[in-house]
Amino acid sequence: MRHRINKLKELNTGAKKKEVFLRNLLTSLVKNGKVVTTPKRAKVLKAEADAFFSKLVKTYNRYNEENDSKRECIRIIKATIYGEAEWKKVMNTLLPKYIKEQNKSFVSNYKMWFRKGDAAEQVMLKLA
Repeated sequence: MRHRINKLKELNTGAKKKEVFLRNLLTSLVKNGKVVTTPKRAKVLKAEADAFFSKLVKTYNRYNEENDSKRECIRIIKATIYGEAEWKKVMNTLLPKYIKEQNKSFVSNYKMWFRKGDAAEQVMLKLA
């Protein structure tokens, strides 16, 4: 039996820890607007990104005052995203768009070509 084992989140990332690797992928997704990676990593990144943005929207809507909600969202963003320009992009452009739209999914995935070197399948994740 497999109790409390999520096979999806087991990534072979080499020497890096899984959390650091996912934070790097999420940061590059925010920075560029899209990321091309393998299907297993894409599934994990899509789940992480959707959870991250839904947490931001819930946190923003929880507080009555705008300053309190912005402060809490900045705290969450700085704990997850690397780089000052990237978290400012999330705060100023992405978060207001996601608050207005009320989407369930913030990231969409597209199957792409096969990688040239080892013929691995590729998936492109794009911010909605």
